[in-house]
Amino acid sequence: MQVFPVADGRFFLRLENGEEVKETLCRFADEHKIGAGVLRGLGAAESAELDFYHLTEQRHEAVLVEEPTEIAALLGNLTRDATGQAIAHIHATLGRRDGSTVGGHIDRLVVGATLEIDLEVLPGSLYRKLDPTVGLHLQDSFE
Repeated sequence: MQVFPVADGRFFLRLENGEEVKETLCRFADEHKIGAGVLRGLGAAESAELDFYHLTEQRHEAVLVEEPTEIAALLGNLTRDATGQAIAHIHATLGRRDGSTVGGHIDRLVVGATLEIDLEVLPGSLYRKLDPTVGLHLQDSFE
């Protein structure tokens, strides 16, 4: 990954072929002591595992994308869990060769040629906590 600090609390990141997005962003958040941030990006993916959440059943359904795609849109945030562990919560829209798209919550995304991310760091830390009503770790407190 290449890091371009462009302003106080703002980075442009360029992830490289083969890097796993969530793992790379969480490591970056830990190294730079980022407790909260918003991100957006575009680029290419080698493969992805997306996730669709069934609220009434409180279960996740994997959507495997085992082909190269264009990352038409990537949006998300960086937060922390109650133990301080970094969490990258990201959604993406992926464009296939035939022009169709698939999208959803990213469980795993491996970068293809490149992925360019605009990361805005927020002051403080945003924490997530399990909400038993929906079965997900939702934003809970900001310090």
